Amino acid sequence: MVKRKYPELEAGMFHGLHKAVQERTGISLPVIHQALTEQDDRSAKKLLAIRTALEIIRERSDLNDKEYVDSDSDLLTVGEPVAEYAMLDLDRLYTYWDYLKWSFLDRVELIKGKVVKMCPAPSRNHQLVVRVVNRYFDQFFLHKSCGLFYAPFDVRLPVPGAKKDSTVVQPDLTVICDLSKVDERGCFGVPDILVEIVSPGNSRHDMNVKFKLYEACGVKEYWIIQPQERSVLIYVLENKKYIGLAPFTEGTDAAGLLFPDLRLPVDTVFAYLPKE
Repeated sequence: MVKRKYPELEAGMFHGLHKAVQERTGISLPVIHQALTEQDDRSAKKLLAIRTALEIIRERSDLNDKEYVDSDSDLLTVGEPVAEYAMLDLDRLYTYWDYLKWSFLDRVELIKGKVVKMCPAPSRNHQLVVRVVNRYFDQFFLHKSCGLFYAPFDVRLPVPGAKKDSTVVQPDLTVICDLSKVDERGCFGVPDILVEIVSPGNSRHDMNVKFKLYEACGVKEYWIIQPQERSVLIYVLENKKYIGLAPFTEGTDAAGLLFPDLRLPVDTVFAYLPKE
């Protein structure tokens, strides 16, 4: 007789569970069926299927119903709401489905399963710059088929070699021309252009971590706007590697290769910043 390790699975089974797990994980139905019916968690895929099934069951159940909750089970912490950033285990690898349960005020991103704390609320200078940038991008894409999205907007990136649903970023500006990648939660897939406005506290994250991440994922253009230097950097993907265009400084118009008519006057971008 198979030992039942996850009683909540038996208690919470409902019609359509297998299909719901497949939609979230991409795991094949035969593997999901074996994992759930036999409670077989001996492979990474089967364990993910079980964890996802438990999350779905809890989402559809009354949160106050504790009849089948085993307080000693590590798996049950996957779907439980986390109220404070300090409650997270920063050595653990998380998924997007964990991310959805977090309700703390801290802004975070998920990079290959690792939680990265973002800067607090954007600074005054950041807000002054993002307002101008958004205006120019919005005017350019207003009557075009591409979608334009502003932070906070979750982008779930498929990172080569990383676990599925383990990377969620919130760029300042996102351009997506294949709108089938957009769902009610944000973007699931690789955008065409990502724009980040560098703040003093996140420059290394944007210039190093995200640079490598976006390059690996195949983001066609990565724009980095630097208020302190009053410059704009644009990196264009060629043969799976980013090639940097000459820096755009005051007196010039920043423009990439994907949409050469999209021009961002650098003077105007930084016109509202206080004089140093």
